[in-house]
Amino acid sequence: MKILALRLSQLASLPGPVELDFTAAPLADAGLFAITGPTGAGKSTLLDALCLALFGNTPRLRHAPGRDSHLEDLDGSRIATADPRSLLRRGAASGYAEVDFIGRDARRYRARWAVRRARDKADGKLQAVEQSLTDLDDERLLTAQKREFAELIPERLGLSFEQFTRAVLLAQSEFAAFLKADDNARSDLLEKLTNTQEYSRISVESYARAKEARDAVARQQALLAEDAPSDDSARQAMEQELAEAEGELDTCQRQMKALDEEAQWLAQDAQWRQRCEQADASLVEAEAQWEALSEQRRECEMLERVAPWRPQLLRQRSLSRQLPDQRQQLEQAKSALAQARTALEQQHQQTSRRRQTLEDSEQALEQARPAIAQAREIASELKGREQQHRQLEDEHQKRKRQREDLDGQQRALAERHRRHLEQRDAATRTLSRHLGQHQQVATARAEAQQHLEHAGHRLLALSELEQRWRLLRQLDEQQHRLDAERSRDSAQRDELLDQGKQARARLDHATAEHEQLTRFIQRARATRSDSVADMRATLEPDTACPVCGSHEHPWRDSPPATPEATQLAAQIALEDDQLAESESRLGELREQRDALFGRFQALKASVEQAETSLLALEPRRNEAQAGLEEAQARLDDPALAEQWRALDADARQAWLTEHSEKARQRQQQARERLQALDDAERQLAPLAEAIEEDERERQALALRAANFDEELKRLDDQRPELTRSIDEHRRRLAEALGDDRSADAWLERLEAQVRQARQDHEQARQAHDQAQRQVLSLTQRIEHEGKALSVLEDEKTRLDAELERWRNEHPDITDGDLERLLDQADDALKALRARLDGAREACQTARTSRDERRQGWRAWRARHLPEQDPQTLLDEATQRQLDARQADLDARREANRPRLEAAQQRRDGALHAVRDDDRRRQRQRDGLEALERARDEHHRWGRIAELIGAADGKTFRRIAQAWNLERLIDEANVHLAGLSRRYRLVRGGSPLGLLVIDQDVADERRSVHSLSGGETFLVSLAMALGLASLASGELAIESLFIDEGFGSLDPQSLALAMDALDGLQAQGRRVGVISHVQEMHERIPVQIQVHPAGNGESRVALSD
Repeated sequence: MKILALRLSQLASLPGPVELDFTAAPLADAGLFAITGPTGAGKSTLLDALCLALFGNTPRLRHAPGRDSHLEDLDGSRIATADPRSLLRRGAASGYAEVDFIGRDARRYRARWAVRRARDKADGKLQAVEQSLTDLDDERLLTAQKREFAELIPERLGLSFEQFTRAVLLAQSEFAAFLKADDNARSDLLEKLTNTQEYSRISVESYARAKEARDAVARQQALLAEDAPSDDSARQAMEQELAEAEGELDTCQRQMKALDEEAQWLAQDAQWRQRCEQADASLVEAEAQWEALSEQRRECEMLERVAPWRPQLLRQRSLSRQLPDQRQQLEQAKSALAQARTALEQQHQQTSRRRQTLEDSEQALEQARPAIAQAREIASELKGREQQHRQLEDEHQKRKRQREDLDGQQRALAERHRRHLEQRDAATRTLSRHLGQHQQVATARAEAQQHLEHAGHRLLALSELEQRWRLLRQLDEQQHRLDAERSRDSAQRDELLDQGKQARARLDHATAEHEQLTRFIQRARATRSDSVADMRATLEPDTACPVCGSHEHPWRDSPPATPEATQLAAQIALEDDQLAESESRLGELREQRDALFGRFQALKASVEQAETSLLALEPRRNEAQAGLEEAQARLDDPALAEQWRALDADARQAWLTEHSEKARQRQQQARERLQALDDAERQLAPLAEAIEEDERERQALALRAANFDEELKRLDDQRPELTRSIDEHRRRLAEALGDDRSADAWLERLEAQVRQARQDHEQARQAHDQAQRQVLSLTQRIEHEGKALSVLEDEKTRLDAELERWRNEHPDITDGDLERLLDQADDALKALRARLDGAREACQTARTSRDERRQGWRAWRARHLPEQDPQTLLDEATQRQLDARQADLDARREANRPRLEAAQQRRDGALHAVRDDDRRRQRQRDGLEALERARDEHHRWGRIAELIGAADGKTFRRIAQAWNLERLIDEANVHLAGLSRRYRLVRGGSPLGLLVIDQDVADERRSVHSLSGGETFLVSLAMALGLASLASGELAIESLFIDEGFGSLDPQSLALAMDALDGLQAQGRRVGVISHVQEMHERIPVQIQVHPAGNGESRVALSD
């Protein structure tokens, strides 16, 4: 992973646009560069833009207050202080941050973060953030959606936000945060950096599984207690009740079955009667339909008589309609023949006229050809003269334009010559002004150089004095702070000591109670076990018990009552809950004790560290005081030194600032005077050369102007004669052409006349031929249609005679009947016959069905009413007897139905009670098995949770992250060996605690809180670099940005830190640091300088 470029606009104090291209010089060639500028200029804003473009957040905003803290925006709305949109520069309508980088797949990408206000107005409401990711190799937009962007960035970059801020960007205040964090914070950070959150989830899940298993045991015990089955006596009573109810129900059901069988016979008899009535109705309907078809029967009879003569009748009717049309067509053809003959004669005359016109046009063309050739010769000569005239005019205009251009060059040269003279005079006056009282430039330059060196020496002395003074003030402040911390930590240590004693007392008390409860439950369970009952039966009076050793055995002959299985299970569950609650309380007290002990150890180490730091600070303060006195002695002006000694501590900083600024002003004035002398000398030399060059160019332009004037005069002399010749040729050509535009147009007009005459003649000839063909065609048509008409008339006469005889034989068929019969389709007779046959067959079928059904009904009643006379079986009297029988049957069934329902309900109630008791008994057996399984599950998950379980996941997380901490310590010690060989990190003090081994003091182990400021920085830097290596994993990271002050380092430690940065550079990383230390600025030539420009704005510039 490598950062290629950073771009931003309108963020915080940087209005921009700002572009830092790490692939172009000077940044491309610099493995180490510095970001410099005064405090608040906007150096950290560059790194904020880097994080914004990639992740939409910054390390500084991550620690800002959450939703409860708000800012008022320009439009009056409120935004959270942690909202990245608050970085948009005040008064700006939009802003963005953009980063080009090489991802883990070696492809180039561009990540962009942008925010704007509504309507692109500076007072508009802030809009939602826009984020996009582009593949630069394919020039393809991968996404412009925030959710997809958040998923793609870690995948393409290879780092999450937490990993990026530990592996690539080391932000302010983050160096010592991990070093001095407690175990929980340290394990949380390691978990995020190594993406090992699964261990916390496993810890939480094991705790939840154990709790769920414990709750399952309690639920199962409650279910067993709530759903107990009935006893044996109640069960026997339920079974007896069921037997009696089933006997009563059987008697009622047999009575109801006999009544139902009789009712079924009567219902079937009613069905027979209904079918017979339906058959009678069907027969009446079929006979009525047959009578309604009388007219159709007459129609069928006539169709049968007409059928043999149907073709002849249809042909006669067709000929009667066809002959008039045929005669009319023959007359129309004769009329068209007369018209065609007249048209043929007219076309013959038209063809003769067109032939004569063609001959006249061809003769006119041949006569005009000599005159056309002469006109072409005149036109060719005229074209040549006009071409010469155009060339002459073009040449004249060209020479005229060149002469005008030459005049312009002469005027421009005169103006330039004047400016050169004025510049020479101004440079001469400037040089004289800067010389002052000196006559020579060298003397004036030497004096200015002397002033510059004197101002530089004074500025250097004041800078050193200011640095020494600040160092002494910092050491004094550090001494006061350490005193306050030592007092505060001592008070907290004493308070924690008291709390620890109280926690120890509570833990001892809880341990005693837990042991007592455990012994009590064990004795109670031993009393209930089956083996105890067997052993109790073998006890003898005055003989020691093999278990407890007692000679008295009160339970041998009268043992305690054994509870039922349900009660026993409930008792066991209650005991398990009591043990679990006691163990949980014991664990919580142990954790409280351990936490208090850890805090006590940390505060003890902090107090020791403060005391050690105070002892180590005194020599440094003495050394700083001596350095301050040396800096005072190096002041070049005794008056200044005396002023400094007379000032109090509060006024010295203002005095240093004032005199440093005066020294800088004198230095700048000397530089400006030297620069002015050099500029004036550099300006005079080229001006003299330019004036001489102007004179040479002026003479050359004058010679060219004389040549152009002679050429223009020669061209003006040739123009009159050429114009007269052109006018004479135009007159002769106009006389030859007449009304035509040209000889070609004249020839084209005559040839067009010939072509038109030839075309007209051809059209007339084709029309004449067409008229001849039409006359012949009509003659043949008339002959053919006359013969066809004669044949049809003969056929019509024959058919009329034959059909007249048939009509005489069938006088009852009228003309109307005949027309109607002929209009019907050919299959009408067949359809009508089928309809009549169907109606006849329906009558027969209905009659047969009626007879069969009445016979069947009579046979049905004869089988079930054998005492009845067969002749009267279907009489009305018999039917009335059966109706009375049906009414009596209905009354008896209604009377028996309540008794049957009551017996059914009694049987169902008894059966439900027995089955419900069976289900309870089965559920009790299943519940005991489920309870045993739940206890096994609780035992298994309880053991796991005891080892790694925790509601917040910290138990297993600490175990897992201890291994990651070992890896981190190994990585950090590699970097620490290059920074300071005195110290080495180890794990100790707590599961995730850190200690420092001081190899200069016999490998003494010290708390990290005992390190001084410079030592803390070096160890923190090594830890940060180790975290970067751990977070990156197998990913090759080629860019590193460090935003941390180096001012707390002494010169030796600063040199070690610089060597470490050079080592990172040598490993192929591009390292950027933000620092105010002048020594680092001098050792790092390539710098990104952030200069305040006033009004809260800053400008970014590159310096190499």
